[in-house]
Amino acid sequence: MNKTAIYPSLLAIAERKQDWNSEIEWVAPISSGIHYDIGDGQFVPSFMLAVPDIGLIQSSLPIDVHIMVQRPSEYIPELLTFPLVSAIAFHVECIEDIHEIIQTIKNAGKKVGLAILDTTPADHLDPYLLEIDYVIVMTIKAGYSGNPFMPEMLSKIEEIHHKIPELPIVVDGGIGEKTLPLCADAGATRAVMSSALFLTKDISWLL
Repeated sequence: MNKTAIYPSLLAIAERKQDWNSEIEWVAPISSGIHYDIGDGQFVPSFMLAVPDIGLIQSSLPIDVHIMVQRPSEYIPELLTFPLVSAIAFHVECIEDIHEIIQTIKNAGKKVGLAILDTTPADHLDPYLLEIDYVIVMTIKAGYSGNPFMPEMLSKIEEIHHKIPELPIVVDGGIGEKTLPLCADAGATRAVMSSALFLTKDISWLL
């Protein structure tokens, strides 16, 4: 049985909003929550999913939002209006005051995560590791669902894990039956999956 917590991402079925709830129900047996990606078209080249569409989701699963944007403060107030949103992660590469944003999310009673792009050294997270609830390591070139897994990110996972072993590490991108065990061995405890679930229609290996 898989020991890594799975968080399905709706990105692979972004255009099929009418199917979101039935698809979520299908993956619910292997899911610890729903991963919801938002982009600004600048920090990453795509807009991904829209903030208001969170309201379409009818599920008992918590929603972890990943905002891939330059200015997180422009998105957080609206995100906080959705009761299902339990956690918000933003990028260490953003152009705003990271300590301040962390505190804003915490003050709202939500879990807070920091995400890191493939091109950013792991030590850029160091000033914040004791303040956050989890880290997201991008294991693909960020921006689109279905990009190939980057095995060189495994050493980044290991580096972060060795610094604070108890800090949850989420891997995001290119995660499937072959890559999930590699990430778990490196120290990842949670995994975002999209294409490997919704486009293959096979979750038997995760049960």
